[in-house]
Amino acid sequence: MKPILFTEEAWANSQLSIARYYGGINFDGYRFIIVDKMGRDLYECTHIANLEGREKAIEPGEPADLIRADFQKLYRKYGRDKFIETLKAHPEIEKPDQMAEILKDEPPRSMKELSAKIKKTSENGSWDGVDADLFMDEVRGREPNEKES
Repeated sequence: MKPILFTEEAWANSQLSIARYYGGINFDGYRFIIVDKMGRDLYECTHIANLEGREKAIEPGEPADLIRADFQKLYRKYGRDKFIETLKAHPEIEKPDQMAEILKDEPPRSMKELSAKIKKTSENGSWDGVDADLFMDEVRGREPNEKES
């Protein structure tokens, strides 16, 4: 069984903490990246923080998981809680295809959660400088520039 996800509690105070300086790390033959609770990698979070005038890409207290890069799309689509729940229920998962097969009948992140995010973003007035296409790709659970099917 190969690791797929390390929660911040597991990686931040270990030898894996070097990942915070590079946005990720190569470990056990795989690329692991730091993502926020929405599944955005550290580079995306930094870009958004710069646009909003924040100093930190991921604010203290917000989850910062270290996940295998090939699972990022599923993490984004189903959300942190469902992703972790699925890994706990199915420890035999080793490939993204296996997880996708298990989750195929599950709905993506709830529209309620996405609606709340849209409302919060518009109330904060942080739409200025936000790339609408990237935001909508996130809402749809797609990688940027991925074609609709």
